[in-house]
Amino acid sequence: MRFIACGASVIGPRHLELGEPNQDAMALSGWRGGWIAAVADGLGSRARSDLGARNACQISRQILRAASSSFNLPTTLPLIHQQWLEAIEPTTPRDAATTLLFGRVTAEGDFHAAQLGDGLLLVRCAGQFRRVTPDRTAYSNQTWALESNHVQDKWSTTFGRLTEPGDGVVLMTDGVADDLEPAQLAEFFDALYQDLSTRNRRRGRRWLQSELSDWATPLHSDDKTLVTIFRTSE
Repeated sequence: MRFIACGASVIGPRHLELGEPNQDAMALSGWRGGWIAAVADGLGSRARSDLGARNACQISRQILRAASSSFNLPTTLPLIHQQWLEAIEPTTPRDAATTLLFGRVTAEGDFHAAQLGDGLLLVRCAGQFRRVTPDRTAYSNQTWALESNHVQDKWSTTFGRLTEPGDGVVLMTDGVADDLEPAQLAEFFDALYQDLSTRNRRRGRRWLQSELSDWATPLHSDDKTLVTIFRTSE
């Protein structure tokens, strides 16, 4: 079984103009023949949201790498939150608040994924596309995030097995997600697979970074991060 995994994060034009750091972060690494990925988007109004996002991705990767092949996802979520609180000290959780999406795919194609806050978590399992992210019900400037308290029921989780070429997991922050039409998400997922499956990881990363940097939406100002893990063969 083979996979193609690619990810890129680009700073938004407004942050670049103001000399501010990228408030998105990502992690992507191979693991025992499979892959681990995470993306995070620090809340823009918080003083150290970039720190919070980086640590959220790093902690998620560390915990997912150390977990057994049959780990329990619900019990992993409070562990990630607790270790994130420790990692950001002495910064307060409020100042470092961040969204978080992550996924882990084993060498056999078994996957677990989760999301807290804005962005999109998309999966295709056994050829069936699914949007895991629930519809937004809060005001547009409100989102759940890693902060002081862990709230288990605000996480969206999923698991399954990637059994066919084209199955996969896609994670993205709202700088990308907010510009996608809900009715076209499956087509977007397919297009990513078709483009990335013809490239190796380095070329795929360069292509993805170029696509995010030249984002077609006028006046786009937000940071943009997208990570994919696709099964490409039996």
